[in-house]
Amino acid sequence: MRVNRILRVKDLEEKEKARELFEIRREIERIELEISKIETEISSINAEIPYSSQPERLIHKQRALVSKVQELRQKLETLKKAEALSEDKLKDAKRETKALEIYKDKLLYTEYQRAIKKEFIEQNFIYMIKKFLAVLLLVFIPAFSQSALQKKMMEEENKEKESRLEVMLKDIDERLKRLVEERKKLEALRAKPLTEEQQEKVKKLIKVISKTPSDEAGAILNNLEPEVAAEILLSLKERQAGQILAAMNPDKAAEVAKIVMKRKKDGKKE
Repeated sequence: MRVNRILRVKDLEEKEKARELFEIRREIERIELEISKIETEISSINAEIPYSSQPERLIHKQRALVSKVQELRQKLETLKKAEALSEDKLKDAKRETKALEIYKDKLLYTEYQRAIKKEFIEQNFIYMIKKFLAVLLLVFIPAFSQSALQKKMMEEENKEKESRLEVMLKDIDERLKRLVEERKKLEALRAKPLTEEQQEKVKKLIKVISKTPSDEAGAILNNLEPEVAAEILLSLKERQAGQILAAMNPDKAAEVAKIVMKRKKDGKKE
């Protein structure tokens, strides 16, 4: 890829510029250190001159050192300018490398998009061929013949219908059995008259229940035999009997209500 070759060249250029900048900075440090040493020596000479027996020699040496410092400072200034220029060149090289990397990423992304699009087109084409073949198979299958799959589906559907029918018949049988049992219970309750003890109990309770609030009366009837409770309710006014039934346990109230309805029906027939 051409971009990769250019990037390799730019990378080499960037490394070369970085090396040049490093050499310049190292030379700057060396000169600054040398200037510092010379200035220290000049200061030492200045301190010796007043006490020296040969001050002219020290002054001559001092002048030579000062001249050396000036020369080094000029060189240092030139190096600092070269350092700034080298920094700019290195920055430019890095920007160019970064721009090339971004361009490379864009190219890769574009190529990836093209590959995805191509793959999508190929997959879509294969899907369309499969769909077309499926349609052809459906068109050329004779209308009067059934495939093995169709037969299998029909068999499964028939089995499911038979299973549902069996469940429905079983449910109907269970309901009929429950109805027969309920009818037998009602018949037994109708045929079973109250004993003398129960009749006496009913007479006493009628007086108590008729004067008792419906919620308390309901609690009392919950603890009585269904036949006795029904006989008491038949002796009360319909409104009061209805309120007491509503205050009773739902299951017990349903059982008692059946007996009451049966007794009323039998009384009408008589």
